[in-house]
Amino acid sequence: MKKHLLFFLLILSLGGGVVAQNDTIALKEVEIIDNQDELLSMPLNTIQPAAIDQTSVIDVGKILSNIPNISGIKKGGYGFDPVVRGFKYSQLNVILNGTAKIEGGCPNRMDPATTHVNANEVTNMTVYKGPYALKYGPAFGGVINISTWQPHFTSTFSTHLKGIVGLQSNGAGYNSDVTLEGAGKNVNFVITAGTKKYDDYQDGDGRWVKASLQQYHAAAGVGFKLSSKSVLDARADFSRGRNVDFPALSMDERQDNTSLYSVNYRIENVSDVVNAFHLSGWLSNVNHKMDNKNRPVSDTVVAVSSILAVDAGMRGAININMSSGQLESGFDYEHIFKDGQRVKSMIKQPGLPVKEESVWSDANIDNMGVYSQYRQTGNSLDWVVAGRVDFNRAISNPLVRMGMNDLPFYYEDSTASQYLNVSFSGGITWKLNDNNRLVFSIGRGVRSPDMTERFIILLPVGYDKYDYLGNPQLKPEINNEADIGLKHLSANRWYFDGNLFLSYVTHFIGSKKVPPSIARPQTKGVLGVKQFVNFDAVWLTGFEASLKSPEQNLWQLGINAAYTYGFNPLAPGYKIENGQVVDEYTLKNDPLPEIPPFETDLMFQYKFFHATLIPMIRWRVVAAQNAISQSYGEQESRAFQTVDVKINYLFSKNLSVWGGVNNLLNTTYYEHLNRNIIGSSQSLYEPGRNFFINFIFNF
Repeated sequence: MKKHLLFFLLILSLGGGVVAQNDTIALKEVEIIDNQDELLSMPLNTIQPAAIDQTSVIDVGKILSNIPNISGIKKGGYGFDPVVRGFKYSQLNVILNGTAKIEGGCPNRMDPATTHVNANEVTNMTVYKGPYALKYGPAFGGVINISTWQPHFTSTFSTHLKGIVGLQSNGAGYNSDVTLEGAGKNVNFVITAGTKKYDDYQDGDGRWVKASLQQYHAAAGVGFKLSSKSVLDARADFSRGRNVDFPALSMDERQDNTSLYSVNYRIENVSDVVNAFHLSGWLSNVNHKMDNKNRPVSDTVVAVSSILAVDAGMRGAININMSSGQLESGFDYEHIFKDGQRVKSMIKQPGLPVKEESVWSDANIDNMGVYSQYRQTGNSLDWVVAGRVDFNRAISNPLVRMGMNDLPFYYEDSTASQYLNVSFSGGITWKLNDNNRLVFSIGRGVRSPDMTERFIILLPVGYDKYDYLGNPQLKPEINNEADIGLKHLSANRWYFDGNLFLSYVTHFIGSKKVPPSIARPQTKGVLGVKQFVNFDAVWLTGFEASLKSPEQNLWQLGINAAYTYGFNPLAPGYKIENGQVVDEYTLKNDPLPEIPPFETDLMFQYKFFHATLIPMIRWRVVAAQNAISQSYGEQESRAFQTVDVKINYLFSKNLSVWGGVNNLLNTTYYEHLNRNIIGSSQSLYEPGRNFFINFIFNF
């Protein structure tokens, strides 16, 4: 831990050696390049704070699912793990404020990076789909950039207080948050704190689903104007989770203590040639504790896992004018460390010793990357090209699992690997006329295997009923993807955005059953042991389409639709009889697992009384998912429809109220990506009818 702290202090010292001056500056964005993302010629979507204020959802991952072709894997009432176009887990690059990263502690990802972000502090979320946004780090299936507080400065000192109190009926509980921000000519600060607490909820048929949770968070940030062109800011975030239920996992979260420290220095308009320079660093610590004390098996074996996950790194970039365009070049470095033990106590066999097992054993991954991106705009054509090179290195203590006789029945000491990955992308926006844009993107994104894929030791971390074994010698995955899109703005301001994509992934990381002579399962009820392996290639394809009415209308209409299909040309299949694998064969064109079905939704709202009263309705239609993976024993899911009704009332400039009913028709349904309740084939159902109200204060 000391080396991580020393590394972070070094970053602080790098950002602090600038003499302060007394001019006024307002720099709100972390990105060096200006905020005209539409010029980057790549598919992207953005969520603004208003979309967060109007919902009862307090999970960032769940909020992201409002974007077409984005879903989430659900294992409890909290901790939705984003899936973008069928890509998930470390196939997605999740970052905070364009820089910082958090590595969760749970091997089953009950705490993905999005769970460590307080939704009430989010000012913007941008999703860059595909392997194109290479400036933020290795890009494979997409980049999710979550923005929170950024310093800004005013000519006279002022303070701003914002508070939110949200209540809901089903999964009864509350969400509260208060933020104090002050800004002057030379300094800007923010202090925020809040809590959320929710109970179990009922589905549409009245069945109770365990989903209780308690979370607490606090953060403080300060920004200094160092000159008329430069700003230095630092921030510390703390979150605490207690007794969070995950009925689809073998354990619940007993406690999670997470801290994130970040520092940023940026200077703009340096000269006629140099537009901007940016240097930043971060350090996150996740102390995660889980147990099975609320499971029926706990009367036989009590298992407690304690995990430490550290993510530290730095990023720097310079943006310059070159020819008639802009060139941005930079570097980034990330270090991930994980260590943890699972302690088993044999309740009915008190004479046996307590058994300790490594979840991760001093596992380390380092990634150093350099990139360049050149962008040029013209009257009829905008284009961008980018490339990056990553050196990735990983090592762990030997992967060992000991038997009751204190002798190892699994041992692997060849844990070191290193890779040199080359990625590139390009995009063109062709301005056909004043109303139409044709966008084409193509890219190659490479990502190295993650901690779980490399180093997990016999734990049930997949969708299917198998213990999983890491493979330190996995090859990096390569996503070769192409997108073509049309953007149309009609003369009366109707807006259409449609996009088609095709992805060819080589060295795809999946899993394959290994014989008992290599490893035996350690979890009750599983079918055997699978190890992560590389398959030759898989395909994914799909589309997104959106239609929106003019924003200046009193009434507004929005329609979205999205679909993804993926398959593995040659996948391993297993014949199962009486809970045992009795045969193995090859499946042709087996659909990839955990890909959501076709979905469409319609939103309508009307602005009354000068937009002080705005009712809205959302109708969501989701098709059945019959394209399921036989290789992973995936189950089909049923079609369903839901209706949500909301109303916003602007009581005054200091108070607005959002209220409504989610799942108005009390539909009994579950999403295709919801995991099954542990120990059963019953899916994790969504809440039935749920009344909510949010009070938002601004002073």
